Amino acid sequence: MNFIYWLLCFVIGLLPACFIFIRDRKKNIPVKWLPALLRFFTCFFTAVLLLAPAFPVQHTEEEKPLLLWLQDNSSSMRGALGKDSANYRKQAEAMRARWQQDYQVVTLGFGGDVGPDSLFRYDQKSTDIAGALQSVTEQYRDQNIGAIILSSDGIYNEGLDPLYAPVATPVPVYSIALGDSTRPRDIAVTRVYANKTVALNTNFEIVADLRIEKLNGLHTAITVQHQGKTISQSPVHVDKDRYTASFRFEAKAAVKGFQRYSIVVPVADGEQNSNNNRMDFFVEVIDEQTKVLLLAAGPHPDLAAIKAALEPLPQYKTELRFGNDLPADLNTYALVVAHNIPALQAGRSPALGNVPVWYILGSQTNLAAFSQAQPLLKVAGSNNTNDVLPLINASFSYFTLPANIREVIAKMPPLQAPYGNYSAGGDGQVLLQQQIGNVATQYPLWLFRAGEQPMAVLCGEGIWRWRLYEFKYFGKHETVDELIRQTVSLLSAKKDTRPFRVFMDKYILSDNEAAYLYAELKNDNGELVNGPDARLSLADSAGKNWNYAFERNGKSYRLNIGLLAPGSYTFKGSTQANGKSYTSEGSFVVTAVPLEALKTNADYELLYKLGRQTGGGFFTYANMGALADSLKNNPTVKPLIHTDKTYIQLINLRWLFFVILLFAAAEWLLRKYWNA
Repeated sequence: MNFIYWLLCFVIGLLPACFIFIRDRKKNIPVKWLPALLRFFTCFFTAVLLLAPAFPVQHTEEEKPLLLWLQDNSSSMRGALGKDSANYRKQAEAMRARWQQDYQVVTLGFGGDVGPDSLFRYDQKSTDIAGALQSVTEQYRDQNIGAIILSSDGIYNEGLDPLYAPVATPVPVYSIALGDSTRPRDIAVTRVYANKTVALNTNFEIVADLRIEKLNGLHTAITVQHQGKTISQSPVHVDKDRYTASFRFEAKAAVKGFQRYSIVVPVADGEQNSNNNRMDFFVEVIDEQTKVLLLAAGPHPDLAAIKAALEPLPQYKTELRFGNDLPADLNTYALVVAHNIPALQAGRSPALGNVPVWYILGSQTNLAAFSQAQPLLKVAGSNNTNDVLPLINASFSYFTLPANIREVIAKMPPLQAPYGNYSAGGDGQVLLQQQIGNVATQYPLWLFRAGEQPMAVLCGEGIWRWRLYEFKYFGKHETVDELIRQTVSLLSAKKDTRPFRVFMDKYILSDNEAAYLYAELKNDNGELVNGPDARLSLADSAGKNWNYAFERNGKSYRLNIGLLAPGSYTFKGSTQANGKSYTSEGSFVVTAVPLEALKTNADYELLYKLGRQTGGGFFTYANMGALADSLKNNPTVKPLIHTDKTYIQLINLRWLFFVILLFAAAEWLLRKYWNA
């Protein structure tokens, strides 16, 4: 095609040039071929411009490999580096500077989370190696990640085992092992398992994991303490250099409120780290139970998922029934979970009265009967189902969503929702909307209504898969369980008729999370108002007091106290309205878990396995300079060549017009000069 184009342009230029040359031979012109040549170029370039094809041009660009340097910024690094801290920092910065010529280097610090600032402060209170690897591979998955440089002591105390953590993109990990891997004599209470909430006057189980290093032959005891007294004890006989065991205890919840329990093992001779010989935990003892009825058209895994989410909370007592097998008195239940109710096969729809209901729709739901039974949602359609994905509604405000809800929801499989047209009532709030295929719709997937008779509708079955998928990707199902619990809590909550109340999202906090308190004031019509000032008095267990003023937030109040020292706290909120004084009291607990002190020796074995498993390498502080050669010899750490093909249209080349004008003007001037 290009050959024909240039041939055509040549012919268009040659024909008038020949005609001019033949005519000029008869004239008295000194250089007879020159006007013909100028005419040829004029016509040739004019044809080139007017025909104006597009010519392909290929651009090649090289993308350097991306090196992600993950610097452990947890407090255990102070002990790991010791006096070598300044020298290590200089070497690390010099290595990264040299690598800039061949690689793109991004440096990030991590502990409990990942961030680019304050890389060498070593002030993070926890370490999540798996979370850091997952975060950076997800964030930079669309770039040419060559390798991850993990500079750490290998001690992790949050998140998954790094050796089994799923990452978005397989990447070689090169470990720089810091600290002393020698195992000292040590007794450590590594983990305690117990319910966070138990019912009053019931027995509950406590499980404690114990690890003992280099104390073979030791005879000691592990005890459970409450209010300074030993309530249970078990002997410990160490028969190996590295001893691990789990101990089970049973305790009775005899005192209402937040109760502090401790697992304690005495310090042994020669033991240097005594911070991990004791672990405190808190249990909330409550004096009431909430009955939840699971009413279903038939057996379904969703029912097991809801029951599993509620079982760890002893304040909830669940009962399962099928079809029209209703209990004699529904008013004894705080909530009915209606799964595929009203059902297609049922002879009649069960009358649920004024009890709060959480409807879960599916392929067996009688949509016509459902639409008549409640005012929150109308569904006109068939009992065919769509696969629908969840989309979070950012304006939802009935309860606080889990912190990582967006990350978890993005990994969830679709629910099976009834096919049809959805019309939501105006007094509801949508938590999740439906995405059908790649189309984001305005149809609700999970919606709520507060008020006199609270109600919720989950427009799809299959939430049991959500729990499985969250465990698959995150090693736990806390987020899905929290959504279930928050739904049940919102719907089953007893009506609070107090005109003024102070409350919190959670009443057991760690010492590295801020304490938020909220307050609500209602007028005689039950409407929220925040005109009057509201104040809060806070006291710790030692009797020290602080006074604060609430700030207004929408139609209610909010107060951020910030970080608090570990201990028990009581609060009392107060305000005045219409000549009356109102108060509201409560308590909460701040816990301290010295995660970074539970283990002090570096875990070289973990770092070595991580490097070998991912195709990377293992280096210590002493030979970290050899890391550069290992990177160069790794065939996967190489640049990417990006080829981009574009097209140039000659009509866009302005200089070509001036070339044509130049040749035409030159011929005209010569003919004027020669008088030809």
